[in-house]
Amino acid sequence: MPIVNDFQPKTYTGTGSNRAGLALNPAEYPDFRLMYHPKRWQFRESAGEWLPYLAPLHLVPGVSCVDKDGSYGLAIVEMQQRGWTVLLNAADYVSQYDGQPSASGKVPVIYLPKWMVPVVVAGEIKVKYDAEIEYEFLREMIATHRISQIEPDIKAYQRAKIQDEHDRDAGESTSDGKAARRAKSAAAMLDAIDAAESGEPPPAKAKRAPVKP
Repeated sequence: MPIVNDFQPKTYTGTGSNRAGLALNPAEYPDFRLMYHPKRWQFRESAGEWLPYLAPLHLVPGVSCVDKDGSYGLAIVEMQQRGWTVLLNAADYVSQYDGQPSASGKVPVIYLPKWMVPVVVAGEIKVKYDAEIEYEFLREMIATHRISQIEPDIKAYQRAKIQDEHDRDAGESTSDGKAARRAKSAAAMLDAIDAAESGEPPPAKAKRAPVKP
């Protein structure tokens, strides 16, 4: 079930307004662009498919090659040299909200990915993750060729890493409860990956027994 957004985001502009808004620290939610790397994919067990990992490039003046005036052209070049592709279509994935006004009266801007949703919990503003919104965005990026399909070698490499982690933890599981739980989790992930590759439905998770009164 999608998370209901208690606040109406504005169209992305990169600038604020004179309205008071979210009681969040704007320094923790700066403007950003998302980046994709062809080697950074994750199998999302809840989605039953491989989806790319997106990293944020925070547009903070003086940080990560962003100049003091906020220009981030050099930051993009730097990340491209490392193999990343910056998704510049910010309006497709950035939501912005007015923050609380400062002592001077200036209203800052809070920037969030569209799948991070501000909600009110017990009178406080919390930011919750809506996985399905992110999954839909990633699928659209792939379908429109703005992100390339995962390469078979990357699938094999990522699966092998999970297999190695499982084998290591399984070998320690008899004396280490945490290792046993990690091994069980890795085994479930491997089963889901293999099921996705074969086109079969993922194995059903065991239901927890009801608590007796």
